[in-house]
Amino acid sequence: MTEIKINYPATEKLYFENAYLKEFSARVIGREIREGQQLVILDRTAFYPESGGQPHDLGILNGVKVIRVEEEDGVIFHFLDGELAKDEVQGQIDWPRRFDHMQQHTGQHILSEAFYQLVKGETLSFHLGQEESSVEIGLESIKDETLFQVEQLANEMVFSDLEIKTYFLPEEKISEIPLRKPPKKTGLIRIVEVNGFDYSACGGTHCKRSGQVGLIKIIRQEKIRGHIRFSFICGFRALTGFEHRRQWLQAAARLLTGEEKEVPAGVSRTLAELRNLKKKQKKMEESLAIFEAKEMLAGNQSKIISGLFQDKSQDEIKFLALQLVHRAEVIAVLAGLTADSFQLVIAAADSLKTDVRQVVPVLQAEIKLKGGGSPTLVQLVSEEKDQAKAALQMTVDFLKKQTGFN
Repeated sequence: MTEIKINYPATEKLYFENAYLKEFSARVIGREIREGQQLVILDRTAFYPESGGQPHDLGILNGVKVIRVEEEDGVIFHFLDGELAKDEVQGQIDWPRRFDHMQQHTGQHILSEAFYQLVKGETLSFHLGQEESSVEIGLESIKDETLFQVEQLANEMVFSDLEIKTYFLPEEKISEIPLRKPPKKTGLIRIVEVNGFDYSACGGTHCKRSGQVGLIKIIRQEKIRGHIRFSFICGFRALTGFEHRRQWLQAAARLLTGEEKEVPAGVSRTLAELRNLKKKQKKMEESLAIFEAKEMLAGNQSKIISGLFQDKSQDEIKFLALQLVHRAEVIAVLAGLTADSFQLVIAAADSLKTDVRQVVPVLQAEIKLKGGGSPTLVQLVSEEKDQAKAALQMTVDFLKKQTGFN
């Protein structure tokens, strides 16, 4: 059956006229079901559709939840979680979500202009996420002090409480204003102006004044596609974010029994102590392995020495195996059990001219093992912890048959 596409008239976008409009009345002019989802088309709406990096609004129409909003060719589609009975509707948007998006989006305009003015960093993309937002800036690198200057300039514009104006201009008049980047659309173009500081072509919802953005804070940067992506938070998100960071910092300070400002020094000191302890531990483990190797070789008549150990790391097992083959003409087959896996190390004295790798495919045919090695040293690991004894015995049996050793 061929789907019939209805040509609805363009929806009147009330959020363009007033981004602070929380409630509105409208009339249903179309109803559809898409992939089992009820949706309606209204003659006018305050619901913002997902566009330009900004997520869609949420809210209700006559008490029915609006769970998604999309725009196609100027027509806005409201996806519902139930059926809307009447054609005359009262709509209410989720205002905290809308205002949060306004803070983040306006903050992005200010931050992007600060990057452009100070380091000619062009904004290549923008994403407004649930917890933080991000801009990809066309820079290969930036110094910490320069990044702080960018933040300072952005926040100076916030604290200046600049008026933010939105208006439409025909395409032929766009050249009369200093747009930060050329518009993607043609025809009548909506401009968002942060009073003399930034001019952007944008269809999003924005604050009336820059002071409503609140603090703009960059919290992370990472390389992406040869550029830098900066994650940032604004407004109430900044307040929440800094409260979380305060709690984390206080928890760290308590663990280090010091003040918050002493946390970096305390962490450095603790890490240095940990490194020293690990060095001492390694020396003790090696001394123990040397003792164990001597004990295992004492009175041994077999060319193949095997053993299963609890709570030894792969490095410990490897060191013990190498001690055995360096001290005698033997093959060492050692397994170590940890909390969620087992390691298998197979080592052979050089003088035996034995290629212990030949056992690997035999083992892997029966047990899920990863790893490999050289003719004289193989290291394997498996999450099938209960197969450790079987792997050990299979290896010993194979090597006895291959070499003729007992």
